[in-house]
Amino acid sequence: MASHSGPATSVLFLLCCLGSWLACHTLPVQPSEVQKVVEELQFLSKILLKDVEEEKGVPVSQNYTLPCLIPDAQPPNNIHSSAIRAYLKVISQVDSKPVIDEIIEQLDKLIFQDALETSISMPTGTFECKRFILTIFQQFSECMDLALKSLTSGAQQATT
Repeated sequence: MASHSGPATSVLFLLCCLGSWLACHTLPVQPSEVQKVVEELQFLSKILLKDVEEEKGVPVSQNYTLPCLIPDAQPPNNIHSSAIRAYLKVISQVDSKPVIDEIIEQLDKLIFQDALETSISMPTGTFECKRFILTIFQQFSECMDLALKSLTSGAQQATT
């Protein structure tokens, strides 16, 4: 019997390795890890909010709403990660901060593969754009507080 050792074997080996690597890196975080991700997001949201709050004279707007939690979903799957990510991606195009990229990375861990991409447009005008950013960052920070609270209360209920 002849052994096959040529380019086909190498390609097959690479495909097997690549498939395993992709499976590991495209699966969402395990439920046990969600709380750690949300805690990191909460911490990063406070940094982000503190940074924009330093700019005086920019009020929060009632015209913008960040979708936070998915209705009728239970923790840890109730965070509307794909929508939050879409808002932060749009903001990062006009206000690029490394912390926004870190937040997007963390949100990617919580997004399910079949999540729909939300389409967001930035307001025009410098002042209105600043209001939009401040409002979304403030709502994101409140959202992470709420998400963490729902996770910890859910974990306490599960243990009792």
